[in-house]
Amino acid sequence: MFEYGHANGGAHGSSDPALWSRDEDISDPVALDALIDDETTGRDALALTTDIPFDSPPRGVEQWNRENVGDFPSFDRDTSVHPPGVSLTDRRYVRDAYIEIFTAQPSTRAKLSPDDQPRYVAPTGSLLAVSDYRVRIPEDSVTETERTYWNLTGHDVTETRLLVDGEEEARNDGNRRPRFEYDFGDNVGIDHTLTVESTITVTVGRLHERCVPTPPDDECSYWITSFENQTSEVTVRDSISVTEYYLDIMGFHARYPDGDLGTVVIKSDPWLGYSLPTGDVRGVWRFYSARDPTWDTLVSASASGSSRSHSPVHPLRVFAYPIKTGPTVSPAEKVELLMVNGGQRQPPTLPGAVDLDVLEEPYTESFSIATRIDTPAQDISDVTAHGLVRGVETSADPRLFEEVAIHRSNLSLSVLNTTATTASVRVSLRDVETDTPIETADREGRIVLAGKEVQTGRDGTLTTTISRPSGAIGARYEPGEWWLSTTAYVGDSDAVSVDGTTLSILGSLYRAGVPVGLFLLAVFLIDRVTGMAIWPPWRGL
Repeated sequence: MFEYGHANGGAHGSSDPALWSRDEDISDPVALDALIDDETTGRDALALTTDIPFDSPPRGVEQWNRENVGDFPSFDRDTSVHPPGVSLTDRRYVRDAYIEIFTAQPSTRAKLSPDDQPRYVAPTGSLLAVSDYRVRIPEDSVTETERTYWNLTGHDVTETRLLVDGEEEARNDGNRRPRFEYDFGDNVGIDHTLTVESTITVTVGRLHERCVPTPPDDECSYWITSFENQTSEVTVRDSISVTEYYLDIMGFHARYPDGDLGTVVIKSDPWLGYSLPTGDVRGVWRFYSARDPTWDTLVSASASGSSRSHSPVHPLRVFAYPIKTGPTVSPAEKVELLMVNGGQRQPPTLPGAVDLDVLEEPYTESFSIATRIDTPAQDISDVTAHGLVRGVETSADPRLFEEVAIHRSNLSLSVLNTTATTASVRVSLRDVETDTPIETADREGRIVLAGKEVQTGRDGTLTTTISRPSGAIGARYEPGEWWLSTTAYVGDSDAVSVDGTTLSILGSLYRAGVPVGLFLLAVFLIDRVTGMAIWPPWRGL
């Protein structure tokens, strides 16, 4: 049974139980209590019983891998220790030689669909590997006329190299735990092959003695001795295919009349979302981390055979997957999600040991996200986009975002004439800031009049006859998405009765009521001050 990081090198500072989504969760309360101490947080305790998704790629994965690779068993010249399934190479004096990539980081395996799961890596990062081998020294041979003795003169990993797309990126003098830094800056394309090579050299000394017989009985009178060093060299390699993950964004921005910021941020590949000082926007992607189970055991190979044992090293991997709840914003009172756009994808499956919500229906990729944010003091240059790979982010460049003007609109209704069964109504829609007419027939959006959709013409008006209602007639302007126009509008509404607008009736009542109210207040005050008993003024009626 595999247990999470505390049982496998818990001294490392990144043994956060939430990082181990492929561990065996604890359902026994007694066993859970035994693992929880006074310093265990609520989140850590929850991670012992289930798996927890991350809102962003967890930083602790890289720290764990850097430290955990150092726990690989120390070298023994007679034994080669390796993960199962690695490609082993033999030469004359070298046996079971290999090099295996431990991890490339920061990286994220994106589970986009069952068949599309690229391994994204940052444009610059590091690669960790391990290598091992064992030495084979021939057995000594002794006869009456010849004697051969073997001894180990030297052995080592004499050189390791990192290649990017077949071209050497870096090298060092040799290390069984090599670490390389890479940079894709000069490489063409986004799909790359990272290859690590290790040259292993073993030198043995051969002492040969040959008998020189003397007649007539051919007994050895003396021995001729020769000595030579013989070298066996082998180069082993391992490769992984990766996709360079970079982040560039574009889109639209606007300022609502009330000061809110409108944003549409577009990325042609999967990405996490964006943030401002006042709020966060997250697309459909969330993250979990889990160990690579191919490293759960190690094979120890020697001249006498091989055996398996529990591995002290467990490289962690970061995975992105579409979350069941879909895109989210926070805080909800500051950020409003307007639109999420992207292609439809079949959902991926997660390993059975990963206890997270799994989508069962096709989902919409969040390539384009539109929001309205209550942040009058900030603009598009304050937007920071975040990628699926830790540390890959970028600030929005205003030059790549088209600005859209959002104006107020004014919708007004008037009744032209009525009959017992019909009402002739005039609709007028104008731009408040420019006082120009708004034609809805050639733009996104609509006017809903008495429950039916209508359109204004070039002069921003519409005259139509509708069935006479028993109450007021209402109309509202529902503009299209603001990013679809060079000048956009916020909606407006109006209501009218068959005898005049509701607002005009209310206005008349207000104008009449104010002086009457002031008169009554004066009478009340005089009554209380003078005691003239004139309140209420209608008492004598």
